Amino acid sequence: MSDEVLPSSKLAALTVDRLIHSGLLRPDKRDALIAKIAAGTMQGVDWKLEIDLASAKATS
Repeated sequence: MSDEVLPSSKLAALTVDRLIHSGLLRPDKRDALIAKIAAGTMQGVDWKLEIDLASAKATS
């Protein structure tokens, strides 16, 4: 079995890291978000929830 990272996982990681850096996603959820995005199961409502939670955490 290979330890090679799939292109979808690489792209998901890059995207999540940039959104975390921008304050739009929570860093503590990084790995779960990458897995969900790479698997193609992240839906619009998931994005909205994650962004709302990150925004609420940033203002508190």
